[in-house]
Amino acid sequence: MDSDKSCSICGKKAVFYSAYLKQWLCKKHFERMLLKRVRSNMNSHEIRDKSFIFGDENKCGKEFLKFMFNDRESSHGEKLYSYTLEDFAISVMKFFLFHDPPNKKIEQKNGFSPLFNVSENEVISFFKLKKRDVEKISRSGKDESVLKFLSEIEERRPGGMISLVKVGIKLGII
Repeated sequence: MDSDKSCSICGKKAVFYSAYLKQWLCKKHFERMLLKRVRSNMNSHEIRDKSFIFGDENKCGKEFLKFMFNDRESSHGEKLYSYTLEDFAISVMKFFLFHDPPNKKIEQKNGFSPLFNVSENEVISFFKLKKRDVEKISRSGKDESVLKFLSEIEERRPGGMISLVKVGIKLGII
């Protein structure tokens, strides 16, 4: 982080740059943006006031879900999968590149993935601000290669992964 940058919203010291939004954000506005996005995902799929079972598909994703909904964790209820943006982008890209059948769905009969548009980098940065360590998921060699390719696209065109996931949603891939 560049310590000379200020929040695009309030002018306070920035702690995170959102390339997709093209904004520097202070701690308060970064956290607010991230939590609002996940709550919006939940509301758009009419998932409110329920208890949840947290899936452990993605370590940092699970920690974020536990942080957000810890008071609603239960041994029964709707399952919240912990897949993140990268997981879905990899799945869609593998479908196009290798004709691999998609192995992830955002909405399933028994659960929902509310982090489909939240990157691991955002989750890890969120926890760093909370002074907590979280681990990135370890992926297979093929998935790592696809993620490296996607990361290069993301550098040149911020929001590329989100756009890919949106295409996957529209085409019913994920």
